[in-house]
Amino acid sequence: MMEYQKYRDYGVQVRRHLHQYPELGREEYETRRYCIQQLEQWGYKITDCFETGFYADLQINNHFQTIAFRADMDALPAEEKNGEVVTSVNPGVAHLCGHDIHMAVSLTAARMMSDNKDRLKFNIRFLFQPSEEMFRGGAKGMVEAGCLKGVERVYGLHNDPQIDYGKISVHPGIMSSNGDQFKVTIEGKSTHASAPHLGRDALSEAVRLLNSFRSIITDNVDPNKAALISTCMLKAGEAPNILARNAEFQGSIRSFDKDVHNTLMEKFKNELGETCRRGFNVELDIRGYPAINNHRQATQDLIDVGHQLLGEEGVLTDLPPMVGSEDFSYFLEERPGAFFFLGSGDHAKGICNPLHSNPFIANEKSILLGALIYGSLVGLTADRSELQLSQA
Repeated sequence: MMEYQKYRDYGVQVRRHLHQYPELGREEYETRRYCIQQLEQWGYKITDCFETGFYADLQINNHFQTIAFRADMDALPAEEKNGEVVTSVNPGVAHLCGHDIHMAVSLTAARMMSDNKDRLKFNIRFLFQPSEEMFRGGAKGMVEAGCLKGVERVYGLHNDPQIDYGKISVHPGIMSSNGDQFKVTIEGKSTHASAPHLGRDALSEAVRLLNSFRSIITDNVDPNKAALISTCMLKAGEAPNILARNAEFQGSIRSFDKDVHNTLMEKFKNELGETCRRGFNVELDIRGYPAINNHRQATQDLIDVGHQLLGEEGVLTDLPPMVGSEDFSYFLEERPGAFFFLGSGDHAKGICNPLHSNPFIANEKSILLGALIYGSLVGLTADRSELQLSQA
């Protein structure tokens, strides 16, 4: 029988340390150092992988397959409001998406697996990924750098305070939207506002484009299929009496259906082409993530583990995919695996704000549960009644 209390206390300690010292994407130097220090204590071999990323291996048997588990490391650029048991001490940076919880889950699971390695049925790899929150996330870079070499399956999770602790959400197939973030820069010709015929007004052209994006969806997408083109930032102009030479706007394109997404992208670029034909120069910077597409057998194994630990009522298989996107999808394009949402809320205590809320409050009991789910996937069968006692 595993020492649940020891692992619970360890997970909370780790999470609170990481929560106090958050770092932005591609700057996770102290986060990385701390995680590596923990992992080396438990006998893991560390391999650097893409910028601040790395992976940690626990080799059990050369004949075993390898299963990987991913944790993202970066925080958000925000000044954290008080409201948690601990608060960020790094000005302007805060873990408001719960990546500190994800790392705590992985480190707790890593310790648990090392302590009980005689019971493991797989070799283990933990992926610590940088910059998930950034315009160009770190998952693709890690994949291209070889983090999945020799891996048979890969699993990942995201905490969700809008789901109560003691429940997980997972199902085969699509778990998130296809999501692209775009930045469009328009260059025209400035002129005095009294002589608009002598210039090319970049601001007016940007407004024309933004209005045209609305008709892309109404004219091309089945109303029964979700799709969004959202423009969230617009910058243009330098003076109230000079037509803008330059305009820049940023936003996102989201959909669940791959064919729909391809149509949106095609029509979006066609509209930018029309702007070029009207005499403007246009630059497009666009990056995005494909939808998370859970593999059937890997998902079923996860559901079975959930039923074992939480009962059938603890596994939610009918929640809709999230409209947000997640670069874990790149791992699933390369290997079978599954992604799930780990309930970290407590509606009875008012812990139910969405991700990126400030302050971000989560139920720390979810850390041990996440670790036990990972452990159960590789052979560390947990006792449900003992787990319930340890969570009292």
